[in-house]
Amino acid sequence: MRNLFKLSALMMLAGLINTSVNAQSTTRPWLVGVGVNAVDFHAPSEFGDYFKTSYWNSVPAIAHLTVGRCLNSSFGLDLQLGGARVTSDSAGNEVGGKGFFNGNLNLRYKFDNGYIIKENAVVGPYAFLRVGGSSVSGDGFRPNAGGGIGFNFWFWKDFGLYAQTSYNWATEDDGYNPVDGPYMEHTAGVVVRFGAKDTDKDGIADEDDACPTEAGPQTTKGCPDRDNDGVADKMDACPDVAGLATLSGCPDADGDGIADKDDQCPSEVGSKELMGCPDKDGDGVADKNDLCPDVKGLVNLKGCPDSDGDGIADKDDKCPTRKGVASLQGCPDRDGDGIADDEDRCPQDAGPASNGGCPVPKAEEIQQLNVSAKSIKFVTGSDKIQAESNKTLDDIAALMLKYPNTRWSIEGHTDNTGNANKNLDLSKRRAASVKNYFIAKGVAADRLDSDGFGATRPVADNKTAAGRAENRRTEIKLIEIGVKQQ
Repeated sequence: MRNLFKLSALMMLAGLINTSVNAQSTTRPWLVGVGVNAVDFHAPSEFGDYFKTSYWNSVPAIAHLTVGRCLNSSFGLDLQLGGARVTSDSAGNEVGGKGFFNGNLNLRYKFDNGYIIKENAVVGPYAFLRVGGSSVSGDGFRPNAGGGIGFNFWFWKDFGLYAQTSYNWATEDDGYNPVDGPYMEHTAGVVVRFGAKDTDKDGIADEDDACPTEAGPQTTKGCPDRDNDGVADKMDACPDVAGLATLSGCPDADGDGIADKDDQCPSEVGSKELMGCPDKDGDGVADKNDLCPDVKGLVNLKGCPDSDGDGIADKDDKCPTRKGVASLQGCPDRDGDGIADDEDRCPQDAGPASNGGCPVPKAEEIQQLNVSAKSIKFVTGSDKIQAESNKTLDDIAALMLKYPNTRWSIEGHTDNTGNANKNLDLSKRRAASVKNYFIAKGVAADRLDSDGFGATRPVADNKTAAGRAENRRTEIKLIEIGVKQQ
């Protein structure tokens, strides 16, 4: 018996080093096995001959049946029936062919119970105690009791092999029948397990059913799949329409890898970055939003190009090759007066729109000019300007240069003293002298007109010296604003 316990310990240790499948447990409580059977009446007296098969008595056929049920993760009951043909007794003597039959009820302890060995072990060792009886050649039924060890080898989910050995004590020995004493029984065969609970009746055991209370197919591990696309409803973002597993069960009509529910262009192949919409010109703006879908442009301009980089799309830019401002539809305004250079009569000098973009002399400047012009002095009877008037003329020339878009008329006037024709000629020459002075200072000649009117346009009474002095004058008048600059 001591050797038997040692062997049992070795067999249990072997069960600890294994891989994993689902083991028999309360989830699959029923077990049925059939196999071959051998009995040995010699080994109990000579345990050293335990492995000598020459003492084994068997038949070359299925001779063992096991029907078992687990009670919990550790214990189970097995009904076992076995048969053999006995040809040798406990002393090894030939006794002819005697028929042998036994039946036993085993109380089994499973070591793969989750405490000693993991419950899903491939190799499941067990030990058992048994009560039952046996009969040899109709000799009558002998009660016997015993115990043993065995293994289930679960190579597949519900199918495996089993092997067990037991020592059986006969409760009656008449001392005459050579096969009346204790015996060893060795059994091996195939075993299946069944009886797993299936709450939703979908053919998938609850332990393997991801949705044990809702019926579903094998493809979704027992979970419902209303649209039959192979994606369980609980994982299906589109449970009522068949789709792709890679898209959480949602369809992709255009095959661009973007689910229709997330695809802003579900019937056109597009990119993920553009929510499934196409972009023919590759500018990052979806064609449906691209105002220039056939030419690469800028995202902030809805896909249209901006050749001059002024932030105005070429299609809306009146000056697409010159940087301009939005208020002027993309045209430049060098002087910043709000008038496009192409329409500005003075593009380099700011001025009001009412004057075509040209600057306008201030009223006080014109008033000062009129006063200054009348103070210009000439040598008596001559068109030569006196030096004391140069400063005045320089100031007037500076004003004309400040407003280069203006045109001026210079008028000469005399009093009525002397010959009228001479006075007219003198006034003309004096006006011309002033004009030439301004030209010499840089004022363009085509901006200046000069003429003389003699004594024909008096502003005071020529009868008095004061009146005549007032009539001898030079007048400078602004005659045009907005002269186009060259």
